[in-house]
Amino acid sequence: MHFPRRSEWYYVTLSLVILGGIGLAFFMITNRFNADRTVTKASPTTVITRAKSRPHKTKHTDKPLPTVVKNTNIDQYLTKLHFSGTALVVRNHQVILRKAYGERDREAKTPNETTTPYYIGSAQKAIIATAILQLQDHHKLKVTDPIATYFPDFPNGHKITLKNLLNHTSGIVGHHETSSVMTPAALVKDIEKQGIRAQPGQWHYLDSNYTVLAYLVEKLNGQSLMTYLQKNIFQPAGMTGTGTYQTFDQIPNHSVGYQVENGQYVHPQLGDLSQLFGVGNLYMPVDDMYRFDHALMTGRLISKDARKTMFTPGSSSTYGMGFYCNPGSYSSHGIVSGWNVANSFSPSGLTYVVIMTNVQNNITSFGHVTGNIYGLLNQADTDATAQPAKN
Repeated sequence: MHFPRRSEWYYVTLSLVILGGIGLAFFMITNRFNADRTVTKASPTTVITRAKSRPHKTKHTDKPLPTVVKNTNIDQYLTKLHFSGTALVVRNHQVILRKAYGERDREAKTPNETTTPYYIGSAQKAIIATAILQLQDHHKLKVTDPIATYFPDFPNGHKITLKNLLNHTSGIVGHHETSSVMTPAALVKDIEKQGIRAQPGQWHYLDSNYTVLAYLVEKLNGQSLMTYLQKNIFQPAGMTGTGTYQTFDQIPNHSVGYQVENGQYVHPQLGDLSQLFGVGNLYMPVDDMYRFDHALMTGRLISKDARKTMFTPGSSSTYGMGFYCNPGSYSSHGIVSGWNVANSFSPSGLTYVVIMTNVQNNITSFGHVTGNIYGLLNQADTDATAQPAKN
């Protein structure tokens, strides 16, 4: 192939262009380095503040958890209790137990599965508390703000802070549940109408505290609560099986709730779940609850400072924000007629215990059950340490 001959001036011009480009690139890189270094020196406080106020972002891979029984003592313990539901135990980044027990539908004789969803009741409050603390991380509110800042007609609203609502120390009377369908706005209006029972500071567990907080999330973001949760909590945490009561019956393997009366399994009366807005109308499988806990403890949802605030008890009850906070564990608990959930994890973030059942009163105390599971885990660790080394 023939190429035309280039003139001497062509090569001279080309060389000048290349040298000029190299010089310009070096100039830009040097200025960028100096500019970055200057900003860091001039405003170290600003850099540190931003790092603290934003949750740590890490890429989440939604790998399915394995179905395993690595601790047969826990498995046998739940079996002896006639536990009906699903249990998930994670220890030191390993799934120790993930197994379903009993039947999700006793009439159809269909078994519970590891992916079966259950209503989580008041364990939902931990999710609402997370949303509020996210908004604080993004400077849309402060938990020390009086509720009157956002709801001017709220009774005693200049004294009651968001923190009082989060800690259940608001002193409000609260909404009395009925069987009617109610919107979030109507619920808050009724809570305002009911007034106060005491000045803020006294512990009194009350769903209405979190109903107000859930509605505040909607108000500040101009979108439905579920839209906000889906984008800012469920997706970042990898929670793919969580939804509200409107879609629960559409899930093919959803659980049916029962209570035991006179030795018989019966269907309890379930009120209109619209009145549990923000406090008990979500469902999920055990995997999603674990993923929420893990995302919370690994900084994917809120900042380290916000997490410290969440796990600081607001009264002698040990309740912080969505969780009971004890030296050995952080825990939440939820009941909806026919379902019962216990969720617990260690402050180190190395142990997680989630148990969900569709027989509400078959086990007297879920807190006692989770405590025994921790004991069995510790016993297994002790036994492993005591074993003689193999030659």
